[in-house]
Amino acid sequence: MKSINANSNRIVTGFLLVTSILLFNFNSAEAAGPLGLHFKAGLSTPNDKISKVYSDESLTTKNVSSGDFLTDNADLGYHLGVAARVEMTEMLHFVGGIEFHRFPRSEFRIIDPQTGEKHKFKSTQNIIPIHAGINLAFINTDLLNIYATGGFAYNYISNSVDYVTEESDFAVPLNLDLSPTDSRIGYFVGAGTDLDLKVFKLNLELKYQHINLIGKDTGEPDKQFLAVSLGIIL
Repeated sequence: MKSINANSNRIVTGFLLVTSILLFNFNSAEAAGPLGLHFKAGLSTPNDKISKVYSDESLTTKNVSSGDFLTDNADLGYHLGVAARVEMTEMLHFVGGIEFHRFPRSEFRIIDPQTGEKHKFKSTQNIIPIHAGINLAFINTDLLNIYATGGFAYNYISNSVDYVTEESDFAVPLNLDLSPTDSRIGYFVGAGTDLDLKVFKLNLELKYQHINLIGKDTGEPDKQFLAVSLGIIL
């Protein structure tokens, strides 16, 4: 497993990278064009790996020498977000912001192959992408804007894991962190449309987000989700 120092360095590097991009472009906003604020909310659909909280290395403990996972898919999630758009040209906008994605409880079990004993857990995943990218318009009129979007994100990932037992005071028999956190660098691609209602713009956006392109632990699967959001741009 990667050391604490390595994880800390990865967090700092990712944060500084995204923050530097945001500051550079926001400082250019006055020269480039108007800045718009984008508020959005919607649904987040995970792939079947989002609910895998631990890497295989986490199962090597004094209690379970070689554990096996049985994992249910994470439930449909939801998200909230805020972003800024800087108009570089009529067809090209820089975008940067932050989102909060929450995936309600999923269930997984760890089986000790030596004893056959099953340990049942429930987990909730929270993913917070800090993203920066561009919107490239294909159609841009006074009424309608249709665009493709893409960029990179620093993802903060936190988990809440509960050991399922009928006895509330029963001690967890596995030496596992029940509130594991991670950080990864990933990317997003998608498309959206703006409808200008004069007072504000109504936005519909679809984004595919790969959250752990860089910084994965050994044995960690690729994790992605699809986000569909409805929002307004002021």
